[in-house]
This record gives sequence, structure tokens and C-alpha cells, in this order.
Amino acid sequence: ITRMRTSRDCAQRVRRNWLADPVTSHRQTLDLPYRPEDLFDLAADVGRYPEFVTWIQSLKIVSEQDEPDRMRCRAEVTVGFKGFRETFVTDVEARKPELAINVGLVRGPFRKLANTWRFQPSPTGSRVEFTIQFEFRNFVLQALADANKSYAIKRVIDAFIAEAGRRYPKITPTI
Repeated sequence: ITRMRTSRDCAQRVRRNWLADPVTSHRQTLDLPYRPEDLFDLAADVGRYPEFVTWIQSLKIVSEQDEPDRMRCRAEVTVGFKGFRETFVTDVEARKPELAINVGLVRGPFRKLANTWRFQPSPTGSRVEFTIQFEFRNFVLQALADANKSYAIKRVIDAFIAEAGRRYPKITPTI
């Protein structure tokens, strides 16, 4: 009986914390030895994400619009993580002149999902700024995501860095 009460108390605390500030945010800045244009191209190549982001089970480009300086697409993504499987749809806008990518939620298990990539030249190659904000509709999924946030984001960033190493040559620092 004590275990049940403790579990119920714990669930109530998690729910209260979730209701107080349900949006999870993360911002990470990296200095990488690759050209910013190459890293932009990698992050904008949404259709190839399943090749190197392991928990993306499927990804379908629903629509795509290419303009000289901008690419927009809508992607349907199915991800699987720790026994959960979810499908969601996002709009992606990649603006080459600014080396900027914005991703926004269309529909799915989230109340909110937005992420950005920004790429700038740096003395060591590129400075990459990655931000993500998300909020699941289901507080249990949100609690699971919050508990695994650092691990999940590290795996995604590591996958992008490894893929950059496969696709592009490292550049020599100008320091």
C-alpha cells in the first residue's frame, strides 16, 4: 500500500510540475570543423534523416517547394523510442542565404514542437546553434521525454556530427 501511495504522490508531483511549465526547451551551441554551408545542407536534407538518425522509423516528404534561396517541405515522421511509437507532421523552411532552418508542428502528439538550426562561419569552421521546444499533449509522454531529454538530444546531435564526417571534409582552422 505504501508503494501505491508513493507512486500516486510521485505522479501528482510530476503532473503539477508539468502543468506549471509544460514546455521543454533546449539550446545548444557547437563549434564544428566543417563549412557552415555543408552543415546547412545536411540539416536541410530532411528526406535522408532515417539513414542516420536511428529512431526515425520512417519519413515521408508530403510536399516540397524549392525556390532559388529557400526550400519548404512538409514531412511526416514516425519515431520509435523506448517502446513508444509516434507519428507527427512538420513544416520545414530552409533559407540558404541566412543559413537558417525552422521547423514547426502541423499535427501529432505534441501541443507544441518547434526547432531551429543556425549556422555561422567561425575560426574553427562553423558555429551551430540548435534550439528545440516541445510539449506533448500526454503528460506521461512529456515526463518520459523530459527524463530522457539530454540523452535524446545528444544522440541526435552526435548522429548529425557523424553524418557530417561521412559526407564532408574537415576544414583547417584559421586561428
